Amino acid sequence: MKTCIESGCTRPQFGGGYCAYHQWIRRRKGGDLYAPKKRQKPINNESPKRKQENKHYLLRIKEFWENAVNNGTNQCFFCGETMKERGDIHHIKGRGKFLLEEEFWSNVHRDCHMAYHFDSADKLRQYPWFDDFMSRLRERSPDTYYKVLNRINKAELQFED
Repeated sequence: MKTCIESGCTRPQFGGGYCAYHQWIRRRKGGDLYAPKKRQKPINNESPKRKQENKHYLLRIKEFWENAVNNGTNQCFFCGETMKERGDIHHIKGRGKFLLEEEFWSNVHRDCHMAYHFDSADKLRQYPWFDDFMSRLRERSPDTYYKVLNRINKAELQFED
């Protein structure tokens, strides 16, 4: 086994006749002709196709809000209060294959929306609007209604143990 060419070093050679440590020291000091690769253009957050789809999606959301205001159906799906300005869109059946299905969209306040998605089931049941929300949900999407019930029941079972 060949050893490092640096005087007094007995480590095995790594590259250029030096051990890994001394090769690193040389590169740090600019001793090698090592040059890092030039950075290429950064990766886009959105592809051009996705960018176009999102633009179309945002236009549909604005139209959905304007139609709700004109029809007088601009109530928050969770708390039932009339919304004065556009908040979030809640996708009742999820964003997957139902992303563009407007029949499963509903206007919601940002605070109500965050509470629904991020609060625990126990805390969710304590909101004054929860029972009315569940009745609205049962009318719009029974399968989502039962998913929420299962989430709550599962949480109750965990607290009992």
